[in-house]
Amino acid sequence: MTDRRVDLLFDARHIRQSGIGTYIATLLPSLEETFVKRGLSLAVLANEGAVPEVQHATVVTAAPAVMYTVGEQRVWAHALSTARPRGFWVPHYPFPFAALRHRGMKLFTTVHDTMHVRPAEISGQSTARRAYARTMFRLDGRFADLVFTPSEATATTLRALSPRARTMVTPIPVDEEWFAPVDPALSPVSGPYVLYVGNAKWHKNLPLLLTAFGDVAGEVPHRLVIAGSGEALRGGDERVPALAAALGDRVQVMGRLDFAVLRALVAGADLLVMPSLHEGAGLPPIEAMASHTAVLASDIPALRETCGDGADYFDPTDRAGLAALLRALCRDEDARAKLAARGWAHVTARQAGLSLAPAAEAVAEMVRLGS
Repeated sequence: MTDRRVDLLFDARHIRQSGIGTYIATLLPSLEETFVKRGLSLAVLANEGAVPEVQHATVVTAAPAVMYTVGEQRVWAHALSTARPRGFWVPHYPFPFAALRHRGMKLFTTVHDTMHVRPAEISGQSTARRAYARTMFRLDGRFADLVFTPSEATATTLRALSPRARTMVTPIPVDEEWFAPVDPALSPVSGPYVLYVGNAKWHKNLPLLLTAFGDVAGEVPHRLVIAGSGEALRGGDERVPALAAALGDRVQVMGRLDFAVLRALVAGADLLVMPSLHEGAGLPPIEAMASHTAVLASDIPALRETCGDGADYFDPTDRAGLAALLRALCRDEDARAKLAARGWAHVTARQAGLSLAPAAEAVAEMVRLGS
């Protein structure tokens, strides 16, 4: 670090996580470009061994600390004392208590979803964890100068928890690599298959997909492929492993995949299904659309907002309804092609001019005016 006071410290410690990591990696280039253009200084807080590639930012390394812990609060306290930033951006919802000791510093947070306060049957969270999350959301809304959300649906649920929250909706664009041609030979799966991409947490509602697929497995040639984000079926909804095992070789489970392999897997699927009970936005469906793959999504506000008319929808509590859609689409290649074409039209229209640059610009302007 130099003796000059940093204009913004951005927390990039979780760049290797799935959803938040995608957000951080997508945002950083816009942040760098914006701060260089405005003559402002940017520092990036990174875990040792997980330093993002930056060209114009100063890197502040920290010892790894688990999210939602006292250790994370200590990392923030030390970083703020070291960098003395004019602004601090935490791209997830836990509130940094040390920010309260730095008067005049602008605070920015990103709330990707409010899943952690949903009922236990949706979130899988204990009463204590839900209380913790509710406290964090309320502190974000009260003290953050600006809270970013990836959808209006998330902004609405946040304001219900914290009515004073100043929110800015900045939808996340699909990485341009998803639109490029793929090598089908890289797909680890042969034959027709229905695909799920994500973890096995409670709100992902995988039991619905597994049971609905089980209802039609004897009528269609497809397998159900579950591609996890490093966790596969571990550490989530405890019902899922047994349901998957009961379907034998009709279900194939795989963990984290190289990006090129994942793209080939998504592009090769006949259908991608996202059965979630709750989401902040939902990237897998629009990534599938960019891969010319037909999408079925649960009928919840965030997925309706993100997927528009590019997907077909089902009630995430209706096993028979999902089974009927799977049966119809797995049997009808023409219907799948029409659905995939709708998805492609939607995602290309959505992508036009979409970026996280407005978020970077808003932060830069507030930091500049507050300095």
